[in-house]
Amino acid sequence: MTGSLTVSPILNLFWNAPERRLRAGWRLIVFLVMLLVVAAVEGRVRAGLAGRLPDLYEGLVRALVFAVLIAAALYLASRVLDHRKMSDYGFHFNRKWWTDLAFGLVLGALLLFGVFAIEIAVGWVKVTGSFARSPGQPFVATILVGIVAAAAVAFGEEASYRGYPIKNLAEGVARTRWGMVSAVVIPAIFFGLAHTTNEHATWLSTFNIVIFGLLFGTGYVLTGELALAIGLHFGWDFVQGFVFGIVAEGKQYGSVLVLADDSSATLWTGQPYGAEGGLMGTAAFIAGFLAIFAWARSQHRAALLVTLQHPSN
Repeated sequence: MTGSLTVSPILNLFWNAPERRLRAGWRLIVFLVMLLVVAAVEGRVRAGLAGRLPDLYEGLVRALVFAVLIAAALYLASRVLDHRKMSDYGFHFNRKWWTDLAFGLVLGALLLFGVFAIEIAVGWVKVTGSFARSPGQPFVATILVGIVAAAAVAFGEEASYRGYPIKNLAEGVARTRWGMVSAVVIPAIFFGLAHTTNEHATWLSTFNIVIFGLLFGTGYVLTGELALAIGLHFGWDFVQGFVFGIVAEGKQYGSVLVLADDSSATLWTGQPYGAEGGLMGTAAFIAGFLAIFAWARSQHRAALLVTLQHPSN
């Protein structure tokens, strides 16, 4: 009897008996380990593909492998750790979900077009060509591959950095407004740190990507779905990579336009990293916050927090 009384409080630190599952913090740790496994497998795939395919198709294969691995990890976590449906992480494919997705797509594209329109007008960036192809590949392949690859990355990163962690952090700490803020901020910091190894990364690019993560997380929290975040992520990545031809790793994917930048204005343009590496990107993200708040207020007045399926942690 004494042994039972001694063990129960210890087990209670790990196990939520009424819900018959690990507590939120431990679920997040297990999911983080799963993401590390995904990263290790992705690294093996990257090494195995090196030099075997044109950049365009290598990028596509890597993006698809990443998305499939994240989907598998999310499914396993939902069934084994959380005991809920995958749709509860922000995938309720109803009419409003698709409307949010469309808004995110348009917002991501408009923010990028606004950034480059200003930079071109000021003279920081010049258009030097158009319809650049990936070496040896038809231009249409650039667009089609770009759509699929950008969509795969948008899904994978939003599911892993927003869908699962914010849902579980919200259950663990979001008893107050500041708790919900923490649930958005913590994954955003990890999101920024995960991009520090990108080619040409700087302190400003890392800072901006943390802000970008906050923007995605805000869209998730204010709508209760991942649609807006996925759409915004896709719109930004596709336009920057396959319309303006700017990718963080400097691969030859091809693009609608070919740009040359003024090296003296990199603080503003963020090149050669991308718009996320400059102050114009910071301004775009601030505009994005205003747009998302306005959208959530007009379309989601009754759902300004992520819906929690389990009130306790």
